[in-house]
Amino acid sequence: MSEFINNTQARINSLYDFCYRLTIGEKGGELIKIHQAAIDDLTVNDVIVVVHRLVESDLPMGDLKIGINKALNVFYKQILGQKPISLPEDHFLTYLKKENRELERRLQNLKSWVKDFNSENFDSMKVAEHLRIGIEDLMQMEKHYVRKENILFPYFEKEYPKYKCLGVMWSIHDDIRRNQKALLMSLLEVNLDKKRINKLLGDLFFDMYAIIFREEHLLFPVAFNAVNQEAWADMILQSEEIGYAYIEVPKVKERPKKKKDESFETDFLSENKLENTLLNFDTGLMTLKQAILLLNNLPVDITMIDENDKVCFFSNPKERFFPRSKAIIGRTVQNCHPPESVHVVNELVEAFKDGSKDSEPFWIEMKGRFILIQYFALRDEQGAYKGCIEVSQDLTDIRKLTGEKRLM
Repeated sequence: MSEFINNTQARINSLYDFCYRLTIGEKGGELIKIHQAAIDDLTVNDVIVVVHRLVESDLPMGDLKIGINKALNVFYKQILGQKPISLPEDHFLTYLKKENRELERRLQNLKSWVKDFNSENFDSMKVAEHLRIGIEDLMQMEKHYVRKENILFPYFEKEYPKYKCLGVMWSIHDDIRRNQKALLMSLLEVNLDKKRINKLLGDLFFDMYAIIFREEHLLFPVAFNAVNQEAWADMILQSEEIGYAYIEVPKVKERPKKKKDESFETDFLSENKLENTLLNFDTGLMTLKQAILLLNNLPVDITMIDENDKVCFFSNPKERFFPRSKAIIGRTVQNCHPPESVHVVNELVEAFKDGSKDSEPFWIEMKGRFILIQYFALRDEQGAYKGCIEVSQDLTDIRKLTGEKRLM
């Protein structure tokens, strides 16, 4: 057993050295000769662990993505040779795979329009319109990516300690989003920049196919074995609010009620347990049910993290600006953001902790709406940091107000 563990660790160390040196620019051919034995015997788990270590090495994300692309090209044959997982028809991962098949069909159809776009025998402006419609259709995969980021990733992080490969995948999701938006803008221009459009299309196709491959041959097999079956059922329930891309919404089976666990029940006081007990909020008394109604009916979207940077609460307004699922409860706030923006999160949280800031506003334009996002530090009576809240509010209609309104 110890020999097996040592061999596994030696193989992972060799693969890591190969990937790291490939990423910093060393010649692949020479590196393959040195590490061929490890490459020949690699497993899917090895790849996940190696990418985790690469992320921890603090290589720039741009360089890291290029290096991983090169490494996966080398590992391609070995990865395809791994035994595929057998998924139930109603499994969370099965629905992700069904969406991938629909995406592949759309990408294939779009290739013919790309060919026509570069042909002198076609009207470029008319073909550009078809391309634009096709790109907008591809953007339905946003639901697929959001379900991964907000539902699958948190469960994977809890069950698999070497989870930082997810940050690389999230970064590629963001590359896809940026390229889609850039393409839509470029395809609307009067003077089409074919060179730029072709570059964006090439990057988009590469990234979308890359995500499919990495999901189905790397992430899904490891996640399937790491996450317990009960969690997969929860993921399907939590997917309803976000929705699905291209496929019909699955019929959700009712979860069997758990047997009452007294040790678990003592961990918190539920609404049913408190019933009509009044809670003293210092400035008034409310039942827990009233407090929930209050928070969910405020015209804002609230998320709270504790002093340990972990998400402990989010409100459930009728219209949400940013996707949330119960899977993020207990997740660190750093893991709730793509890698490229984590440094901003850390800077703000540190400023709250050291007392140099008490609040910070941001505002963005999103789907034609003006959204104000404010962060507030939470401090106790002695001024000790106890966490912070994110409060998002749609100010689009409020900004249009003029004069006065005194009557209903």
